[in-house]
Amino acid sequence: MAFSLFLFLILLVVVLALAFTVIAVAYVASRKLVKPPRKIGGWTPRDFGLDYEDFTFRTSDNCVLKGWLVKRDPGRVVVVVHGYTSSKWDEDYVKPAIEALGKAGYSVVAVDMRGHGESGCETTLGYRESFDVEQLVGYLRGVGFEKVAIYGFSMGGATSIMAGSRARVEALVLDSPYVDIRESGRRWVARTRGLLGLLLRISYPLIMFNTSRMIGVRPGELVMYKYAEKVKAPTLLVAPLRDDLISPGEYKKLEEHLRRSARVVEAWYPETRHVGAWRDFKSEYEARLKGFLEKYM
Repeated sequence: MAFSLFLFLILLVVVLALAFTVIAVAYVASRKLVKPPRKIGGWTPRDFGLDYEDFTFRTSDNCVLKGWLVKRDPGRVVVVVHGYTSSKWDEDYVKPAIEALGKAGYSVVAVDMRGHGESGCETTLGYRESFDVEQLVGYLRGVGFEKVAIYGFSMGGATSIMAGSRARVEALVLDSPYVDIRESGRRWVARTRGLLGLLLRISYPLIMFNTSRMIGVRPGELVMYKYAEKVKAPTLLVAPLRDDLISPGEYKKLEEHLRRSARVVEAWYPETRHVGAWRDFKSEYEARLKGFLEKYM
C-alpha cells in the first residue's frame, strides 16, 4: 500500500512538472512571437546608386514606423512589406526588390513593420499591420502618388492581402504569403528539433491561445481566404513549391480565392524555398515583376 502511494506521488510530481514545463514553454514562446529579435543592418539603397531619405510614419493608433523613401517616379510608388523577424534591412528579398524597382524607375517605400527594425509597438503577426499599410497607401496618394502597389513577403504578403482587400491599389505582389497562421505556425514549430521541438509541439495549442490573447487577434482572423476573395487589384502570386511553411495546396486554394474577384491573377510556382525566388531565380523574377508592374502601373 505504501509503495503504491509512493508511485502515485512520483507520478503526480512528474505530471505536474511536465504541465509546468509546457505552460512555461508556451508562455515564453508566445512572448518571443510578439517581441521577435529586431534585424538591424548596415546597407542602404545608396549602396546601389539610389538616393533615398529616411521616412517616418505615425499610424492611427500612434505607433511610429520608420523606413526609407526612394524617390524616382513622382506618380508611381511601390510599398515593400517585409516578413516576420525581418526588416527593411533584409538582404535576401527586400534588398534585391528595392534595387530592381528603383532602377526600373519606381519610387519605393520600405517601412519596418510594428515590432520590427526601428519601428515601435509590438507585432500582431500581420493583422494590425494591414491597417498600417492601408493607411500608408492613403497617405502616399495624399502626397501626390497617383498609382500605388503593395509588394509583400511572407507575413508581409499576408499583410498585403488584408490591406489589399480594403485599400484601392493598382497592383498587388505576394511572395510566399502565409495563408493560415495556425498551419504555418505549426510548421514553424516543426523546424525546431530535439527536446525543445517536442515541448513546442506539445504546447502549440497553448502557444496559439496565449499569443492570440497577447495581440488581441483571434487566429481565425489570420486566415487569408476571406480577404483574398475581396481583392480587386491585379495580383502577382509567387508561391514556392518547396516552401516548408505553406503547402502547395494552400497556395492553390489561395489562388482560387483571389481569382473570384481580382481583375487579373498571375501565379508563378518556382522550384524554391520560402521567399527564396530572388535568390534562386533572380533574372526570371525581375523580368516577371517588371512585366507585371508595367502592365498595371
